Amino acid sequence: MGSWQFIISKPAAGRDNMELDLKLFREANQPTIRIYSWANKCISVGYGQNAERLLDGSVAGLLGWEIVKRPTGGGLVFHNEVEVTFSVVCGVDELPAGLLPSYYKISEAVVSALKQIGVEAELQTSNNKLQSNHQPQTANLCFAYPAEYEIVCQEKKIVGSAQKRNRTKLLQQGSIFVKNPGLEVLSILKNPDEELNAISVEEVLKRGVSFEEMGRALRKGFEEVLGVGFWETD
Repeated sequence: MGSWQFIISKPAAGRDNMELDLKLFREANQPTIRIYSWANKCISVGYGQNAERLLDGSVAGLLGWEIVKRPTGGGLVFHNEVEVTFSVVCGVDELPAGLLPSYYKISEAVVSALKQIGVEAELQTSNNKLQSNHQPQTANLCFAYPAEYEIVCQEKKIVGSAQKRNRTKLLQQGSIFVKNPGLEVLSILKNPDEELNAISVEEVLKRGVSFEEMGRALRKGFEEVLGVGFWETD
């Protein structure tokens, strides 16, 4: 059994969270999982997206949403203060070889964590793929449609995740949709026809879920699925 670093971070602004994940990707010399939350409402924009084309910055400012760029790809994510986010940084040889196999392994660990708190989540695969008429014409929102190997519950996306890698290391960032931010967020979009096709942990369980509860479940899920032990820092 290998030993990985497990970091539980204090709530931070969006820019600080992204900078820390990127620093870990560039500098960490041991496999690391970081669990964190957000000090304020924040929209993270995928690495390949253009924030000015997709978002009305003035509306975002009026509603109190920070806008940051993620180092990983994927669509727009609306992070609120109760969301639980994770990042995985490790050598590419620490997980199954290839983008999809490593993504799948990390997703398995998060599914295990969600099941521990009572959420019957599953991986989106070709066997349980949603009907094509549920798929939006655009994919600017991370939580608009689940791609293969993403995590769903009741046929709706409940975790969004994306991976960045180089020849030797990978960074995977994932957002657990703990609380629905409401329709207010859609007013920030320049394309008003887009919508979320997601379900929150709170909507599934009919109760609140604390950062501590979700963090404990994630730790156990990663330990069991990856077969590793953790030493904890903050």
